[in-house]
Amino acid sequence: MEKYSVTLNLKGVYGFVEYDPEAKTAVVTIASDEAKELVEGFLAKPLTLEIPVGEDIRSFAEQTLEPLASLENFKTCMTRLWVNTGVRVEWSMPPGLAETL
Repeated sequence: MEKYSVTLNLKGVYGFVEYDPEAKTAVVTIASDEAKELVEGFLAKPLTLEIPVGEDIRSFAEQTLEPLASLENFKTCMTRLWVNTGVRVEWSMPPGLAETL
């Protein structure tokens, strides 16, 4: 299975996190020790959040996810990274693009 990467941004310092679905691990690569520690800490502990369930837009259920347990969990938890750490996920920016700007 292919690794999945997303771009990170903390105060204009860009990097990325790469998730390996087979090993269930993530490697954070960013030139900010603060950002690296924040993201690694976030991914190391369970996250409890409201997840949409059912057919309508008003039905949610509280779930606790292990961020590294699956690719789906990783993606869902990454949507809450900024709120919990201040580190942004730049979903529309391919990893490595910031180095060429």
